[in-house]
Amino acid sequence: MRTFIAVSPQYPPRLRFFVNRLKAHGFTVLGVGDADWDSLDEGLRADLTEYCRADLACYCGNEELDPGRYAGVRSTVEYLGNKYGKPEYLESFNEWWLPLDAALRRDLDIPGLTPDVLARLVRKSVMKECFRRAGVTVVEGAVVTGLPEMLAFLDKCGGDIVVKPDRGVGASDTHRLRSAAEAEAFYASRNLAFPYYMEKFIGGKDRELFSFDGFTGADGEPVFFTCHHYNDGIMEVVGGNPLSYYNLRAGEIPPDLKAAGMAALKAFGLKKNFFHIEFFRVGGVCFGLEINARPPGVLTVDMINHSKGIDCWDLYARMCAGEKLDVKLPQDKVCAYAARVFDRPYRLSHDELLARYGKEIVFHVPMDSKVMGDYAYLVLTGTQERRAEILGQIAA
Repeated sequence: MRTFIAVSPQYPPRLRFFVNRLKAHGFTVLGVGDADWDSLDEGLRADLTEYCRADLACYCGNEELDPGRYAGVRSTVEYLGNKYGKPEYLESFNEWWLPLDAALRRDLDIPGLTPDVLARLVRKSVMKECFRRAGVTVVEGAVVTGLPEMLAFLDKCGGDIVVKPDRGVGASDTHRLRSAAEAEAFYASRNLAFPYYMEKFIGGKDRELFSFDGFTGADGEPVFFTCHHYNDGIMEVVGGNPLSYYNLRAGEIPPDLKAAGMAALKAFGLKKNFFHIEFFRVGGVCFGLEINARPPGVLTVDMINHSKGIDCWDLYARMCAGEKLDVKLPQDKVCAYAARVFDRPYRLSHDELLARYGKEIVFHVPMDSKVMGDYAYLVLTGTQERRAEILGQIAA
């Protein structure tokens, strides 16, 4: 019996399709999560052979595992392994749970990423070294060790730096500091449980944010990859318009961006793993920002499926089952994410949008995020021009 343990299989909700495809390809899929069984999606419940509720709140401080609380999760996974056989895989597909996943694999001898290799995938300071080894340009940065050092770094960088947790996700604790007063205020109010990383702010009128997304096979080579272009940096999005982004068609990917993505992927050494690598591109130079060793977030997997005419969830399950994949992309279209917020008046109502662009809005769903907006639309078009036209009407 081939077993796959899914940690927190209910979140994000779209990840339930991984469970569905794994079951279809012969895996006994077992769930360990902190949600009640009755609250799980009906389809997810049908695809899980067994689900055990466990308290996953086992971190303390800077996402270090608390031994006492971690023991409860470990014993739950041990129970499932004893009942169904040693797990072949254990994944949460979620950035937050990467340290937990890694510890469970180490302690229960499950293949995959373990804590000794996790630093380069979760700590921004260590990521920068991997980018450098790959030959990818990075801006100067350092771990914050004290206020005098931070003030000296601010001065060295021309009075414009970004400070964020060395280990962390998102922009909620990311700060752009442009004066000594701002640096002093940040330092006085910072979360003492977290080490911070500071780097020179990457500016420029032509600055663009890209991601390099896909997953690798057992040989570390990408089974497929694509690139997405974002309307702005996440930090700027938090303070203004909701995020919008779209994929580039194969011929639209700048050669230097593709080269940087492939070089970085090799340096990080991921095997049988999703990747989401972020770059700023300014003046024709790609700056490596960070990597996430999990599927790209929210609805991005859906976007890839729509734009390329594939089923990423199924491809991943087939790879896990040992199939050597030779992916031929059936199509090469543009899929865009656009969102609205409820406190703004829009020119076109939701119903009017669907009436006008119903054939090209392939999915829409409520959201609950400051970054991702209150309501999201996925728009599928054949050209970037048509994509820009529809996104303009959604935002108007």
